[in-house]
Amino acid sequence: MGRLIFQIADLIYRFVSLNILWLVFTLAGLGIFGVMPSTVALFSIVREWVRGEKDIALFSKYYAFFKAEFVRSNILGLFFLVVFYVIYVNFSFVSYFYAASVELFIYIVIFFFAVIAFMTFINLFSVMAHYEYKTWHYLKASAGLVFLHPVKTILQIVWIVAYVIIAVNFPKVFVVIGVSVFAYILMSLNYSTFKRLGST
Repeated sequence: MGRLIFQIADLIYRFVSLNILWLVFTLAGLGIFGVMPSTVALFSIVREWVRGEKDIALFSKYYAFFKAEFVRSNILGLFFLVVFYVIYVNFSFVSYFYAASVELFIYIVIFFFAVIAFMTFINLFSVMAHYEYKTWHYLKASAGLVFLHPVKTILQIVWIVAYVIIAVNFPKVFVVIGVSVFAYILMSLNYSTFKRLGST
């Protein structure tokens, strides 16, 4: 019983510590420039945990990942910012450019592309944490994951929705689970796919 309590306490400690590091490094990059490399670093640490490597130098590892991916992750972050802006603009102007009879169809098409873009963005962090690619190849690999295992993509969407519901309705729980538990579930789902593809 005592061992179980210790394991639970250690698990909570590691997740909370990782949340704090994510926030600190995000702020260190002035927010807008810190959120992408900090999130990649978080997923990289989580990947180590998923692989069973628990005893790692958390701060030094996190800093190394953050520094290594700072420029590349921000370039990709800017790309997705443009993509999401284009989707938003198209969604906003549907009623101005299309007849009422086809509006619903256009909205569905835009929503479909928005979901693909969003899930590609979400997968990007797992892919960057796991693989060493050229910058733009990460986009191809991240988009490929969306279609490679549709069931896992659906599970990811369900988890994201559940996460948002928890964050909105139980903010105190959110403080504990933060982004680290969010990343752990997503990385676990994607890592099983990476293993099937022959990469560990």
